[in-house]
Amino acid sequence: MRLLHWAIAAMILAALVMSTFVMTRIPASSPDKVSALIRHISVGSLIFVASMLRLATRGRTVAPPALSSGMRWADALAIIVHRLLEALTFLMIGSGIAMVIQENLIAVFLSVHGVLPVGLEALPLRAFHIGTASLLAATLALHVCGALYHQFILRDGLITRMSFGASAPGAPEDGEPAAL
Repeated sequence: MRLLHWAIAAMILAALVMSTFVMTRIPASSPDKVSALIRHISVGSLIFVASMLRLATRGRTVAPPALSSGMRWADALAIIVHRLLEALTFLMIGSGIAMVIQENLIAVFLSVHGVLPVGLEALPLRAFHIGTASLLAATLALHVCGALYHQFILRDGLITRMSFGASAPGAPEDGEPAAL
């Protein structure tokens, strides 16, 4: 589960960075845009497969006990953020698939000199995809801030127990903070 968590996190970050800082700078008329979209869709497909594997595996693995922040509202927010990350990820994948189908982009990708349809930027699904990406990035930032708060302010070892090679899946004993 840790491997899937970090792999999905890295791929989501890569897809967000790729689309925000690379793909937006490539004109739609450039063949490089088609190549960039193929890479973006490939990463999105890997995120989908890894996320489905994570969902299928989750029910068969023992989750470590939740770590409380000591604030009921923050603990409730953590649950919401985790579910929102999953939902937004699947909304991104779904809207991406819908755009590929709607604009018949498979034919563009399979052709030797594929050219994107004119007006692709104006698609309502594209606006939805970009809006969802913004929400996903904000939710991801909130998730990272919560993890850092646990690790460095509460010192309860949250990130340590999510790292590879962590020996115990639970929180430190007797309520003591984990050593840094």
